[in-house]
Amino acid sequence: MSILKDLFKAIKGGVSEVGESVVDANLVRILEQDIRDDSNAINKAKQSLTQLKGTEIGLKRKIDSLATDIADYEAKTVEALEAGKEELAIQVAEKIADLESEKDMLFTEHTALAKEVVQLNKMIKTRSSNLEKGKRELEKIKTVEQLQKTTASINKNFASTKSSGNRVADSLARAKKKQQEWKDNQKAGDWMEEEESSSDLDKKLSEEGIGGKKTSANDIIERLKNKNKS
Repeated sequence: MSILKDLFKAIKGGVSEVGESVVDANLVRILEQDIRDDSNAINKAKQSLTQLKGTEIGLKRKIDSLATDIADYEAKTVEALEAGKEELAIQVAEKIADLESEKDMLFTEHTALAKEVVQLNKMIKTRSSNLEKGKRELEKIKTVEQLQKTTASINKNFASTKSSGNRVADSLARAKKKQQEWKDNQKAGDWMEEEESSSDLDKKLSEEGIGGKKTSANDIIERLKNKNKS
């Protein structure tokens, strides 16, 4: 999977910009399709290998059967020779020769097929292992892509929240300023009421001749004379 290798290099290289796509969406779909195709191919290969293995087992059974027949006919040949029936023994020996010829042919075919089964099985195992690795790596790629999208969304929401937070802070500041101005105006109003109340009281006392006696020039001269005497 050369495409997958390129993706691994891209991920290892990292992403420098927020919102930059790690993996093109179409490329991910292509990889998923490649993995499905490889999986189907491996399954078909396994089916073919199973059939070949069945053929190998069948050949081995035939070879074992021929070996049993050969051993049986050899025993009969010996019996014929011991019985002095050499002509019959020769006929049996010819049968044995035919069986051994067939056995040798099947043995050669079985040996080649068994070797091919071993090689194909090894290839399928290697391909299956690579396929599983590709699946895991693709999931990593998709996870990184999803994580990046989530991070970008969080950053976007954070920026929006920060802007909203600034507006809220400005509104609170304006509200606090207005409240302070209102309190200041209240204090100013209270002060004015106190001043007006104080002025009215002093006026009433003056009208009644209480307090507020004005000092005359004669009073000042008299005070200075008394000060010099002392």
